[in-house]
Amino acid sequence: MLFALLLFALLAIGLGYSAAEPADALDALKKYRELLLLPVMVSLLSMHRLAGQRAEQFFVAGCLTLMLISWAMALNLVPSERYGNSLLFHITHSFFMAVLAYWALIYAVNRQSRRLLWIAVFLAATANLFYIAPGRTGMFVYLCLMLLFIMQRLSRWKRLSAIALLVIALIGFYCTSANFSQRIELVAQEIAAYQPGQARSSIGQRFDWWMASLHLIAERPLLGHGTGSFLAAQQQQKWGSDMQPSNNPHNEYLFLAVQVGIPGLALFLAILLCQWREGLRLPPEKKNLMQGVLTALYAGSLMNSLMFDSHQGHFYLFMSAALMATGVEPPVPTDAVEKDSMAGPH
Repeated sequence: MLFALLLFALLAIGLGYSAAEPADALDALKKYRELLLLPVMVSLLSMHRLAGQRAEQFFVAGCLTLMLISWAMALNLVPSERYGNSLLFHITHSFFMAVLAYWALIYAVNRQSRRLLWIAVFLAATANLFYIAPGRTGMFVYLCLMLLFIMQRLSRWKRLSAIALLVIALIGFYCTSANFSQRIELVAQEIAAYQPGQARSSIGQRFDWWMASLHLIAERPLLGHGTGSFLAAQQQQKWGSDMQPSNNPHNEYLFLAVQVGIPGLALFLAILLCQWREGLRLPPEKKNLMQGVLTALYAGSLMNSLMFDSHQGHFYLFMSAALMATGVEPPVPTDAVEKDSMAGPH
């Protein structure tokens, strides 16, 4: 947890030399409050185990509710909202459907009494992701989580068969789902049509922002350009004048390096690696879920700035804290310690 506090402190220091306006820089710092709250939540939940269990239960219930509403919209049982067949932006919705599918799969293999229920949830979440939700980030996260599940649960010889089945399933989705096939074909078209500095497509703009990030990191690799500085620093450069403006490069790793340099990126990676190591000490189900939370963050952060985004950032905060707290020994009451010392040796 020390690394999380150090990274937040580094971002706070970055306010002092940020290329952004003070109000914009401060707003960016607020987006990273998860770093400040993470050690607090782990400490609080470790003292109240039931609260950690309830946090996990309410998260799953929230994802189930989101999925059911999405299906109801798709089936015209309730009116669609501004985001189509979801209450959330499509990137956020697809991310949570991928996580819900993985969570349900872990529950299905560990909870025999309700195995059929969780298999049904897994299938419904998977179908919602590939047939209803247009978010490519969620589809990528889903693929990474399924590969993680295969590595976690299957022996070496069964892994190849499981990966083959996963590939067959993806081919099946491509052949039967216009939602999935059109999104994949659009990726290919956007990559083929990409022209540096002139892109207006989703993939093309990301390529521009990533290239801009690399230029900015090369300019100030140690300190970065300051907290919330991506848009201002990009606009100050001649090579970035034709790019679509954005307050972040849609890649958390590059975004942190632009803001607070390579040391900031190293601290972020250290946080994730330490959490992975701590997760190895958890009970089997919690260990698998913890690895799922981190893998979703690893994968999603390649395509979006997830710590900077509200929903995904708070998911990471609360779920990693709740799962880590299960591996922390609860404090021994003071009166119990005193009674044990007074009893003396037997």
